[in-house]
Amino acid sequence: MLEPQNRRYIGNKFKLIADIQSIIDNVFTGKTVTFADLFAGTGVIGYHFAKQNHNVIVNDTLYSNVVAYNAWFSNVKIDNKMLAEILQSFNVIDVSKLDDNYFSQIYAGKYYSFNNAKAIGYIREQIEGLRRQVSEREYFILLTSLLYYSDKIANTVGHFEYYLRNPPEDRAINLEMLNIDIISNAYIKNEDANILVNNIECDVAYLDPPYNARQYVNFYHVLENLARWDKPTEFEGVSMKFKRNHLKSGYSRSKAPELFSELINTLMCSLIIVSYNNTYNANSTCSNNKIQEEFLVEVLSKKGKTYVKEIKYKAFNTGNTHFNNHLEKLYVCEVRKQ
Repeated sequence: MLEPQNRRYIGNKFKLIADIQSIIDNVFTGKTVTFADLFAGTGVIGYHFAKQNHNVIVNDTLYSNVVAYNAWFSNVKIDNKMLAEILQSFNVIDVSKLDDNYFSQIYAGKYYSFNNAKAIGYIREQIEGLRRQVSEREYFILLTSLLYYSDKIANTVGHFEYYLRNPPEDRAINLEMLNIDIISNAYIKNEDANILVNNIECDVAYLDPPYNARQYVNFYHVLENLARWDKPTEFEGVSMKFKRNHLKSGYSRSKAPELFSELINTLMCSLIIVSYNNTYNANSTCSNNKIQEEFLVEVLSKKGKTYVKEIKYKAFNTGNTHFNNHLEKLYVCEVRKQ
């Protein structure tokens, strides 16, 4: 069964959960808190705290991530038997009988074999056709299973910025069931974090924004297209990216410092935890951080007492960037009471 962390996702912070937990425990000993993950990605951090019965706000600008949140973060009971039967029916599809479709016309021979691309496109249409026959959570579970499968078998290094030179090979169709729990205390958002913070209050705000020029929508444009299923027809370059300027993050641009300062100043919370990695002097220009560490510390220090916890952590690497002694840093700000 699938778990939230079973994704090839840049910046997946699953291994940081224990460190984040210890920081929160030191400040809110034994208390139930409201935990806001404003750049939630896979949602693994928020999911951990939700399962501990904390109130959780999970937010991301990518709809493909929000699809998964609607599967994982819900208290709606599901028909496991029915879902297992549907997924199994997808897994035994005879791909030789499938026609070419929207998805295969765009991505076959690049990110997927022709057979796998046809299967993914066919299954996506079937899931959309089932939308009125299943509950909303069940729909998102089926779609999340397809997204995780499509991510797993893609002919890539782990993201969709480009595909590998070697032709994609046929892979077995194997959509898996999600290991679902009952989560009653989560609020799901699909907004710009800088806008969202004007409308929420929390005890703990966890921030893991993009720090360099690598746009997350570029990394996951195929999955985003598959999730949205708006079927755009205009694409850019050999990597077949749909027009997505409205989905690009300002944190990957020169205005990132301004946005970060605005976000911190607007936050209404008691504790801020910021993930930061020391890639500022990376060999690749795209990997260089837009927010310098000194600036980050300066902004947080104006908000409250700030300290850092350093963790050895393996960084994402496209093959062109090399890091020595890479550290993931958790900057902690205990916000001054006004």
